[in-house]
Amino acid sequence: MVILIDYSFLLIRGLGITLWISWVALLLAALIGALIGLGRTSKRWSIRFLTGVYAEFFRSIPVLVTLFFVYYGLTLLTGINLSTFVAATIALALEGSAMMSEVVRGGLQSIAKGQREAALSTGMKAWQVELFIVWPQAIRVMIPPAVGVYVSTLKASSLASVIGYVELTKTGLLIRESVRGHSGSLLILVVIATIYVIINFAISRLGAMLEERNNFVN
Repeated sequence: MVILIDYSFLLIRGLGITLWISWVALLLAALIGALIGLGRTSKRWSIRFLTGVYAEFFRSIPVLVTLFFVYYGLTLLTGINLSTFVAATIALALEGSAMMSEVVRGGLQSIAKGQREAALSTGMKAWQVELFIVWPQAIRVMIPPAVGVYVSTLKASSLASVIGYVELTKTGLLIRESVRGHSGSLLILVVIATIYVIINFAISRLGAMLEERNNFVN
């Protein structure tokens, strides 16, 4: 317990960093995923094909592989040295965008085709139908699964520790090294796991509340 008190500031700092990088990665993933998801509902088969390949590609590759490729591969290909934060954010965003594209595609396709046709029949233009009719309804459908994507991204952020990025997991491992041989070394790992459980449970509950609210409104 004394060890936890001594290192509590570092653990809190590590948690803050984990939440920050996963949030930034999610924002990028949401922007890219929205474009990819929109492309996957396009009437043009070429756009659907390309965006589908993108989504399947990054959904199929382990985050760890993407992380190594971004951090080491891009440096070899471009000569640009990326910081661990930038590399981890890009890798998480790539995987997250593939998952978000599925969320966006599902949300858009959940809106009945008849609503689009009815709106067009009133004289609205196609972009107005999408902006004022389709997307407001689709976003309400997208929010709960998007929360699930954030949970997945937050857990995957722990892999950034392998390239030296000091987030919550890396902080815990460093603390464990400093108290190696002490009974507190195991306790640190238990605390790290507990923190992840609490945070992810809270986020999951938020997603459930949003879904319940959405069902109530509907």
